[in-house]
Amino acid sequence: MDENGEVSIYTCCPTVYKDATIGNMKSFIFMDTLRRVLKYNGYNLKHVMNITDVGHLVSDADDGEDKIVEAAKAEKKTPLEIAEIYTEKFIKDLERLNIDKPEIICKATEHIAEMQEYVQELLNKGYAYETSTAIYFDVSKLDEYGILSGIDVRNQMAGARVAVDQEKKNPYDFALWIKAPENHIMKWESPWGLCYPGWHIECSAMGRKYLGETFDIHTGGIDLVPTHHENEIAQSKGACRKNSS
Repeated sequence: MDENGEVSIYTCCPTVYKDATIGNMKSFIFMDTLRRVLKYNGYNLKHVMNITDVGHLVSDADDGEDKIVEAAKAEKKTPLEIAEIYTEKFIKDLERLNIDKPEIICKATEHIAEMQEYVQELLNKGYAYETSTAIYFDVSKLDEYGILSGIDVRNQMAGARVAVDQEKKNPYDFALWIKAPENHIMKWESPWGLCYPGWHIECSAMGRKYLGETFDIHTGGIDLVPTHHENEIAQSKGACRKNSS
């Protein structure tokens, strides 16, 4: 909270490739309750919610097709059309449930430049490295990785196997930026060729753009703690050199 009594919040949104589930909406009902309690107690809110319309792969890791691209092929639409359809449905679901919407709602595809800058910063600071297929975050560079999920990385890495990319330094390293195959639909020009963002980078990039290097509260699906949220913390600590609390 700042000196003006403003609470800063970041909320992870579902990937907009299908109808939201009851489980998805449960986390937004929590978000709504939190907002109402804070406002009732006199706080002002600066609340950001992302729309994941690129980068979330089917495996929830670093391999497989983009979920939106896969849905586009199945429904014979473009990825942009799929994202627009299910973003609109999600917003309507929020309204039907009388959920108080955040002050800022932002799409990943509209923040490609910010994500590229974030990746470059992590490379410059030594927290990332390039392979022939991607830019990876090097989890061994952190004093503590697994702070949120409780993963004991140092004990687990010794016997772990790198299945997706043999060029990865550590099995838990995750993709920040992925080099696009020739037939990949969603891709952008970057210093590393035609690429698309990894799943996690959008939240750190957009969180910093709108809320600064630190903010008060982060909400999202509990099922994403050991993957997405853990990696958000890692890349944010690498870029901003600040500890979690």
